[in-house]
Amino acid sequence: MIVSLLWAAAAGVAALASGPVAALTGEEGKSRCLPDRSLCLDVPPTEEGGGAGAVLRVSSPGAEAVSLTLPEFDEAQSVALWPRLIRAKGDPDRYLVGILTGQTSMYSGGGGSASQLHLIELDAAPKAPRLGGEALVVPWTGSLLIRACFSEKDMKDRLEACHDEYDFGATIAAAPGSAAVFPTLSYRAVATAFPRTSRRSEDNGATTLKRADLVRAQDPACTYDRVLRYDPATSRYELDRPLPDCSDYTTP
Repeated sequence: MIVSLLWAAAAGVAALASGPVAALTGEEGKSRCLPDRSLCLDVPPTEEGGGAGAVLRVSSPGAEAVSLTLPEFDEAQSVALWPRLIRAKGDPDRYLVGILTGQTSMYSGGGGSASQLHLIELDAAPKAPRLGGEALVVPWTGSLLIRACFSEKDMKDRLEACHDEYDFGATIAAAPGSAAVFPTLSYRAVATAFPRTSRRSEDNGATTLKRADLVRAQDPACTYDRVLRYDPATSRYELDRPLPDCSDYTTP
């Protein structure tokens, strides 16, 4: 039994190190590395705290760390490293690195935040690492809290559920399909609203709620799956279908 568990653990580490979508290990806010530590990455905080001047710091055994200038994410209020790497087929130094850019907004009685995932090509050759173009940008997270009670009547009608809550989250994983250069990916997004009847684009304050409404429910219009295939001609991922407009969840 112990031998079996050890073998399973070792197999799991090997899969993380060699799979098309590899996990980066390490503490948040510090360098994150492939499981075999052949490559480590970091996105240090900028002086202003936003996207201007952000760099990707690349290090590998036996080579000096190098800082590569990231694209100008002008509207980003935060920039962070996505703790995954996507491997190219047949080239051990070629990857797609994920960068998460975020925005926040505060308003009376609530606020919101959202982030986007950017996949950017990385040539991680130890002697001369460099960044290439952006292969994909998709919505990644969203969280909003919006005040809905402005009187005692509102509190009564809404059973004291005085905030509408909207959440959005996405995941990416390797998917079946031939890999031209980078693997085919599955992209899944899930959007939820609380109370279940709430819609950000509507006046929910005038709604009389029932106890059955006081649950978090998925919004079918913004809960979806897509397949992403890499096109070598454009060096970008193409969606099998367009994304729906879910700005109610992804714009703070």
